[in-house]
Amino acid sequence: MKSSYAAFSLFFLLFFWALPVDAASPFSSEKTYRITETELSRLESDLDRALEEKGKQKEQSERLRKQLRTLENQSEERKKALETVRKSFEEYAKEEQKKQESLRRERNGALGLVGLMVVALAARA
Repeated sequence: MKSSYAAFSLFFLLFFWALPVDAASPFSSEKTYRITETELSRLESDLDRALEEKGKQKEQSERLRKQLRTLENQSEERKKALETVRKSFEEYAKEEQKKQESLRRERNGALGLVGLMVVALAARA
């Protein structure tokens, strides 16, 4: 009788020791939840919508990134154009200043000549 009790105990221990512990097992430390098929369907459709929205947002983000790159390139081109215009304007201003200086010298020379002529005429008289 003692050997059958020992064999039964051994069999009982091996049987329960060999059982897999799953999430629904009372021995599991993780909580389990039960949901209805309707809730599962709703969660799946919510997930599908969220994934679809994520895809749309990713596409929009890529479009905006491309648009930003285009605008940055345009801005850089405009900066270069403005720099060219600024340099041209500075050169034009220098040329105009030289012309003004030349005209001033011509005027002063002409006034000096007229002054000399007036002095010469006054001296003759």
